[in-house]
Amino acid sequence: MKLTQYKTVVLLSLTLAIGMGCSQGQQDERAVAQASEGPGGTHSGIKYEFFRHGSGEVPPNGGYWTLNITYFDQEGNKMFSTDDRGGTMPMRYDTANFKANASLEECFSLIGKGDSAVFFLSADSLYKNSYGQPAPAELQGTKVEFHVGVVDVFTPEEFDAWNLAKLKDAIAAEKPTIEAYVKENGIEAQVTEEGVYYQITEMGAGEKPQTGQTVKVNYTGYLLDGTIFDTSIEEIAKNSGNFNPMRPYQPIDFALGEGRVIKGWDIGIGLLPKGSKAKLIIPSPLAYGDRGAGGAIKPNAILVFDVELVDIVN
Repeated sequence: MKLTQYKTVVLLSLTLAIGMGCSQGQQDERAVAQASEGPGGTHSGIKYEFFRHGSGEVPPNGGYWTLNITYFDQEGNKMFSTDDRGGTMPMRYDTANFKANASLEECFSLIGKGDSAVFFLSADSLYKNSYGQPAPAELQGTKVEFHVGVVDVFTPEEFDAWNLAKLKDAIAAEKPTIEAYVKENGIEAQVTEEGVYYQITEMGAGEKPQTGQTVKVNYTGYLLDGTIFDTSIEEIAKNSGNFNPMRPYQPIDFALGEGRVIKGWDIGIGLLPKGSKAKLIIPSPLAYGDRGAGGAIKPNAILVFDVELVDIVN
């Protein structure tokens, strides 16, 4: 069975709600629950079984909890796993989403800290009530097996502190790799407090952009092995085998410091006077983290960009 038609939908639903995760694996417990719908059940038709009961504590509304999640279709094909996306992931907690309608949200309403459970729910109800669309044809009339374990719970303040500590640890872990790359390639780089390495190769004469201003930037993005994965420059795109005749090749524009681009760009572009060219070396937590970005940008990829701040629009 081909899973590509619905795997993306499952992932999209999660990534809309999930923030940056940490690397903590989850044991695959599917064999324990295979072919068993357990004694539990909800009025909406969800069957469930707990592998383990914890304290049952939940975060306050607006807080966060960290989860291990895996989906299987009725035939046992894995549709999604947080293990494959870098490990345990945090998700915002909001009871307003907990409706008794055979959705993922109803499953979440039944668990708390330390709990580990498997839920069996209708694919039709899942897609209708959690994703707002019909289930793919190959899933209609079938069940989805949803495994979830709650690792920890946080208030908003605790989550901010936890997330910052994880971010710093992840950036520190990549520091030796980046410094080896800088030395090997003769890059005279400076490093920001956040951990972005940068070298201004051509100093512009303009002002530096301010948060909220729209900037126009030309760029070429590389992996550490030199593979070009994207560029705004047509000639480079053609020479590197990345040319797409359907896209315009021109500077991209975005509002600086508003999260429209990866964090490393908001930091690095903000250092450049208008007209400057620079090389940015961005640790993965300040790029696409343990999620990656599909294609060439794998999870935990350190990225290198040659950038030019072409213009600042007030």
